[in-house]
Amino acid sequence: MSKKIGLIAGRSRYPLLLAEAAKKQGVSVFAVGIKGETLPELANYVSEVYWLDIGEWDKLIGLLKRAGIKEAIMAGGISKTLLFRNDLHLDRTVLEILNSLKDKRDMSILNAFAQQLKNEGIELLDATLFLEDLLPGKGGLTERLPNSGEWEDIKFGWDIAKEIARLDIGMTVVVKNKVVLAVEAMEGTDETIRRGASLGGEGTVVIKVSRFAQDKRFDLPVIGQETIKVLREVKARVLAIEAGEVIFIDRAIAIEEANKAGLAIVAL
Repeated sequence: MSKKIGLIAGRSRYPLLLAEAAKKQGVSVFAVGIKGETLPELANYVSEVYWLDIGEWDKLIGLLKRAGIKEAIMAGGISKTLLFRNDLHLDRTVLEILNSLKDKRDMSILNAFAQQLKNEGIELLDATLFLEDLLPGKGGLTERLPNSGEWEDIKFGWDIAKEIARLDIGMTVVVKNKVVLAVEAMEGTDETIRRGASLGGEGTVVIKVSRFAQDKRFDLPVIGQETIKVLREVKARVLAIEAGEVIFIDRAIAIEEANKAGLAIVAL
């Protein structure tokens, strides 16, 4: 790996943490943020940052190439609902890529853009680089563990979550009493949790997994303090995540909040 990498930054604090960890390891980070998606604080963690609209792919490539970037990381998601905005402007390359796809599933889109980067001489790196410690190993992460009924819900929902992940629909399900209340689509984890709780009330069990053979270059499942806030808001009882595959940012603070609420978090 070179001493200077590119960072294509999306939502959440994950890109900030990655940039901070890279800097500690002596790697300079040249970042491109997405207006309205990427946290503006990113500027405090990188050597340079440029801000683009979501559809400005040609400009992004130009910036990376002029900076001499040969390796880059995609970190943080982008809201897919942006594709349905009437005022969204996509440059010619983005339109050509999207029109060439057989479908608009996340991995179809991301693989196509990864190939475009490669065609331009830019290799995408593993998005967990520098931050492997954010992937919890197996075990209970909170003071409280699931009770017998909650374990039954976890077992019931786990295979369903893995199947929707395999189909590239989403990576989160909400269950209660062995009933599926919500399956994640394009709205994201937090809204899926809220939707499930709106149907099942208090005491839901949330399961978040990775895709089968998850490509760790992009679109990794992420939870953090905001996830715990939503779980507390809806009075969920359990969050089960896939060990070694789900990024847990701001873990210490998030677990402290979970313990206060009696929320059980387990990695399986």
